[in-house]
Amino acid sequence: MVKKSAMLALMFCFSALLAQNQDWNQKIQELSFKNAGNDYRLGPGDLITVDVFGIEGFGRNLRISSSGTVTLPYLGVVQASGLTTTDLEASLAKMLDGRFIKNPQVSVFVAEYRSQSVFVLGAVQKPGQYQITQPLRLIDAIGLAGGLNLEAADNFAIVQKKGATNGPGDTTPVATGQQNESIKVNLKDLLENGKLDLNVQIAGGDVVQIPERQIQRFYVIGDVNRPGSYELPREANVFISQALAEAGGPMRTAKASKAVLVRWDEGGKRQEMAVNVN
Repeated sequence: MVKKSAMLALMFCFSALLAQNQDWNQKIQELSFKNAGNDYRLGPGDLITVDVFGIEGFGRNLRISSSGTVTLPYLGVVQASGLTTTDLEASLAKMLDGRFIKNPQVSVFVAEYRSQSVFVLGAVQKPGQYQITQPLRLIDAIGLAGGLNLEAADNFAIVQKKGATNGPGDTTPVATGQQNESIKVNLKDLLENGKLDLNVQIAGGDVVQIPERQIQRFYVIGDVNRPGSYELPREANVFISQALAEAGGPMRTAKASKAVLVRWDEGGKRQEMAVNVN
């Protein structure tokens, strides 16, 4: 038996791997932002539109400052960072109620997201930088990048935590020891086996990396019809008969009773074994 699998088996295993990854992308689409809501927490750099029905001239666009505040007429400096738009509406309504208007109707919208971004890199359809517009988890981040690159993606993801924030809009520094944490997530367990506890929270400044598969190969040389290198499938064994079949079988001139299987052990030492493939 060869170290893993042979090409005849590989044709079946590789097709199964592609189908499996297609299922993964379908699962990503199904689960992305499944619990999406208006829970985005504002942060420095966000541009918000604030308006109050019944107070002329109050409405305006405001950029949240680096300190997390905005300046509003009648109210002065108001804390905005770390709040949802609903939280900020309630806070402004409470400040205005009874002073300038009764039961004020306050509206706050995010006109432009600038405060937080994540990077999704590696074997995805659209690697790049993405703005966080609501609480984000691993599946959501992969979904933002268009899903997995089916032909290249490995079966795990690496989330590099930058330690910038504890979550969307939260500028409180994370505890020492949590900074620059690297989390490895088994995508098969997450997407096939339903282990949703692996769907980790993604925060501003995090980097999601989907590594490319490391392709292993075996070689069939000598008196065979198609000598060359062949890809080993990921999770199967290749028998010598399968390896020979992938290479088109022995030629008529081949001495099938004197075949040699060559391997290198973990220490890099060459090993040779005589094999009769008749």
